[in-house]
Amino acid sequence: MDSSRLTVLIVEDDPIIASDISHHLKDFGYAPFPAATSAEDALVLMENVVPDFVIIDVSLDGDMDGIQLAEKINEKHEIPIIYLTAHHDRQTIDRIKATRPRAYLVKPLQVHNLQTSIELALYNHSHNEMNTKSSEPESMEDFISGDHFFIKVKNQLRKILLEDIRVLEAYDNYSFAHIGKGDKHIIGSTLKTLEQKLADHQFVRIHRSYIVNLKAVESIEDDIVSIGSMHIPIGKTYKEEFMKRIQLL
Repeated sequence: MDSSRLTVLIVEDDPIIASDISHHLKDFGYAPFPAATSAEDALVLMENVVPDFVIIDVSLDGDMDGIQLAEKINEKHEIPIIYLTAHHDRQTIDRIKATRPRAYLVKPLQVHNLQTSIELALYNHSHNEMNTKSSEPESMEDFISGDHFFIKVKNQLRKILLEDIRVLEAYDNYSFAHIGKGDKHIIGSTLKTLEQKLADHQFVRIHRSYIVNLKAVESIEDDIVSIGSMHIPIGKTYKEEFMKRIQLL
């Protein structure tokens, strides 16, 4: 198993669902352990190895359900918990909330939601962990220094070269940095904040949801910017400034 990849334990008693999730996690770049089919099996496994995060089905066979398992995990470990459930009743939701999960996914799963929820769960967990361990001001959350972009990943600041960032995409109060072939990192800043931080660099906003690296632009056709497999529309509000910047390259 690649030690550089984040490990994950799936606790799911349906082998087909567990296999499907494991397959997607490998595609996302994570390293899943063999799935545990019960809370009891999960606890035994975690006596020997602690994953970076866990995905737990609320309804499990055995004496403990997934929420009780999460309570046990919280007693010993500070790791992100992501729930899977088909239940929407108030009692179940209140029990889930009491265990402070990082994400909550409703079955049937959608691949995009699974990936996004994991990234947000890991980011929020690392952000809270850093705030607890460090007295650094919040302005250290994401910052630019020279030709580098620093983001928080787990309990460290990771350096990313600005030239490697091809597209920045808005996602609620966060953003995604698209880097190379399908690789992306979540950033704890809004696109507007990033636009201000990157004002002196080769980045320009072309849409309310996208900032592009001008040097990464491969073609422009019918008000569509192509960068790798991404095809991004140019918003009317941003077109004039974008064309000016393109002409200066």
